[in-house]
Amino acid sequence: MKAEGRIEIDLYPRAPHGHCVRIESSRPLSITRQFTGHSPSEIEQTVSLLFATCKAAQSVAAAVALEEAHGIIVPESTRRAREMRVIAESAREHTLRILMDWSQFLDAPQPPPAAELRAAMQAERDLARHLDEGSAALRFGGMFVYEKDGVEKDIAANEALLECAIFGEPLRIWRARETKADLINWAAQRHTIAQRLFDQIATDGFLGAGAAPVSPLPAFHRDRIAQRLFDDSQAHFVAAPDWEGVPRETSPLARSLDHPLIRALETDDGFGLGARLAACLVELASVPRRLRDAAAALDTPDHVQPERSETAPGIGLSQIEAARGRLVHAVEMSGGKVSRYRILAPTEWNFHPEGAAARGLARIAHGDSHDVARIARLFVTAVDPCVGYEVRVH
Repeated sequence: MKAEGRIEIDLYPRAPHGHCVRIESSRPLSITRQFTGHSPSEIEQTVSLLFATCKAAQSVAAAVALEEAHGIIVPESTRRAREMRVIAESAREHTLRILMDWSQFLDAPQPPPAAELRAAMQAERDLARHLDEGSAALRFGGMFVYEKDGVEKDIAANEALLECAIFGEPLRIWRARETKADLINWAAQRHTIAQRLFDQIATDGFLGAGAAPVSPLPAFHRDRIAQRLFDDSQAHFVAAPDWEGVPRETSPLARSLDHPLIRALETDDGFGLGARLAACLVELASVPRRLRDAAAALDTPDHVQPERSETAPGIGLSQIEAARGRLVHAVEMSGGKVSRYRILAPTEWNFHPEGAAARGLARIAHGDSHDVARIARLFVTAVDPCVGYEVRVH
């Protein structure tokens, strides 16, 4: 069994603003009930089998939550290796979305470039192999041994792939682009799929499509989020989460709001399609540097074996910034077995019936575009659910 499901979106352009978007999800959010009564090792195996999308992030989230519940403190090198696995996975996800999905919204759609798709997937596999053979660092209390030279070569290969397939120029040059004019000038070169799509939506006047204010998900206090996840109303919270009464957003855009380029794309109404797509590029452009920074800490002396804290709290919580936003796992242990387990994924925040996707789609439904369906689908792709979706315009 896979934890998948689907997002169904209906737009009603002639309806009043507050009633023109309906979002329904068939994601199996109660799937973690089957975790009850299982051991940490069994949970790790189940999570790995259930979640094909962002498997590394899900595995890390499970391991960290289980470790906290048992009072286990893993070495800093293990935490860094996990961070690198999640960063590399996020880079793969963003790269595949650009090559596979963005290409379908070009005026002249093109088949996804097979060689570049293979290279993107291979880049993540190579780094995983040299960094963490057998995914040992992703396991409960994980330890690992890595190949330093192999990791350095993998990061360099990833950087070369991004420069060639996505940005069409050295990353140091792209990272210096901080204005709307910089972005438009870059896009006008039209060498890559990303450049062609940005050039197209800039020419068509859609950089601001779906612009709306962003309410980023703030940092959680551990006890408060654990209470929300384990109280009697948890099923509703997991399906349609809010924080302090507001449907929040957790996404590349929410993480990149302070970046000069993203700020330059803000309109009077907020952040639209151009800012959302650009946020994906902003994160991708930072990947090699983030990987190198984390790799530099792998050789830092730390504990030879995982330590156990003085008190095991019995409840563990993890928060992982995955490709699409913040992923939360929470577990309650009793007698060495799971008594309750909860997962709160980014898609439930971003595709809340009144959340980020709904607000932007409402602006598109009532906008001036003659092709609401196409712009709406591109907007949903930019918000990026972790499952398939369908947009219907009535």
